[in-house]
Amino acid sequence: MRQLMVLSLLAIAGCTGGHALDNPIKTCKAVTVVLAGDRAVVWHAEKQAEQPGVQRQVTLDFSLVGQAQGEVSQAVCNYGLSSQDMDYRNAMGEYANTPTTMLINGMPILSRDLVQAVNRATVETAAQVLDAGNKSY
Repeated sequence: MRQLMVLSLLAIAGCTGGHALDNPIKTCKAVTVVLAGDRAVVWHAEKQAEQPGVQRQVTLDFSLVGQAQGEVSQAVCNYGLSSQDMDYRNAMGEYANTPTTMLINGMPILSRDLVQAVNRATVETAAQVLDAGNKSY
């Protein structure tokens, strides 16, 4: 039930001007923030590359507040193709809505950790959408 509510809220947010998970860069940033834990993230650069019909890749350069001066980290999110049995286009077109693999500073994030980070980013985004909606009343 909770997942249905979160998905409904995200669908509503998409219809009302977008949210933090409506494109690959925003989604990769949201997941990176979750993986950073309680450390604030400062973004430096972002780029996208695509291997048509294979994958989309987002690369983000960032630093963490408190990290050594001048030290820059990198997150790489890979978005594979959407499931072949889907008969609709999702927000990311032919690619999955969430990263299928991710690297932080060249180290792969375990798939279970990535799924947990994506889920947490989704819940946090839904909470922000709800909070913004409550403030607009």
